[in-house]
Amino acid sequence: MINASNKTKLVVCLSGGTIVKGSLNIRKYNRLSDYLNSQEADHFLTIYDAAMTGSKDKVVIINRNHIVWATPEK
Repeated sequence: MINASNKTKLVVCLSGGTIVKGSLNIRKYNRLSDYLNSQEADHFLTIYDAAMTGSKDKVVIINRNHIVWATPEK
């Protein structure tokens, strides 16, 4: 599990239309957008407590090149 102080809930839409909801460790950043636009962001995002259409997995690993949009979940 990741430290709650570095975790943000998000919703991600992938190029194939799949929607993924879960939590992402944004490290030292306060906002999801700051982390995603940083040079420190990995090529693959590890989404914890993930849920997506037709599946509920604990962890989903997403290639950043397939992200159409991402938004913090309220």
